[in-house]
Amino acid sequence: MSAPAFSLGMLSLQDVPWPVLVERARRAEALGFDVFWLADHFVNPYAPRGPWYEGWTSLAGVAVATEHIRVGPLVTSNTLRNPALLARMAMTVDHISAGRLELGIGPGGAPLDYSMLGLPTWPPRERVDRLEESLGVLVQLLEGGEAHVAGRYHRIDEAVLAPLPIQRPRPPITVGALGPRAIEVAARYADSWNTYGVAEGRSATGHIAHADALAAAAKRVALLDAACDRVGRDRSSVRRSYLSFRGILEPIGTPSDFAAMVDDFRSLGFSQLSLYWPGSPEEEEALEAVAREIFPALG
Repeated sequence: MSAPAFSLGMLSLQDVPWPVLVERARRAEALGFDVFWLADHFVNPYAPRGPWYEGWTSLAGVAVATEHIRVGPLVTSNTLRNPALLARMAMTVDHISAGRLELGIGPGGAPLDYSMLGLPTWPPRERVDRLEESLGVLVQLLEGGEAHVAGRYHRIDEAVLAPLPIQRPRPPITVGALGPRAIEVAARYADSWNTYGVAEGRSATGHIAHADALAAAAKRVALLDAACDRVGRDRSSVRRSYLSFRGILEPIGTPSDFAAMVDDFRSLGFSQLSLYWPGSPEEEEALEAVAREIFPALG
């Protein structure tokens, strides 16, 4: 599970025609991104009647269409699948991608994921508790090929997984976590912890000013450090990953602007930065300039 000193991810929503999505993945690979991420909801939360490909199925297709960029969900909604089934899906995509899967997962919570699938609207605390139990199942199956769990939310009777994933002991796990309880789950299970630009809770757009985003991220880093101490985890063993809204809700900016943003997050201990696919041709051009001038120096 070794990782570069600093890595870059690109997240594309799967709300475009399939050939466009494939071209985005290939372009991200050519630009020098390390990971190509997709979302995981039943529908697009902001345009529920619009086009939307299923996330994990799309990951398999993207894996076939690319050569070396890593692929993963940012992040899997734990509310949507039984963890034993998710383990088999992850193993399958790991093989399809020749060992390039990044397994992102979080507690979920998009309201339409519940209503459209007929699921109970679990409160935040229960969603996090379910996530923790699911992670225990995932780790058992992906690492050892067997799981037997009589938990509060899942009963897994002697589930088996074969073949095992290509990546050993398993594909890296990224846990998306904003609040203290979810961050503690990340401290227990995650190879990488991901957060993004919201302040005290989720806003309608998920976006706040850069300075406020940094301040909120710093508070969450402190929560992660404290959680690692409580569970006996080496702080440095959990990669810190940040999802920025540059290119979709705010400009990517000049290469020097981008370099300054990277420095800001590096100063907080983040070693991975992911962006949304740009929302305009102008922002795509800005991304090209950043990739040419900044990416080669970020190792």
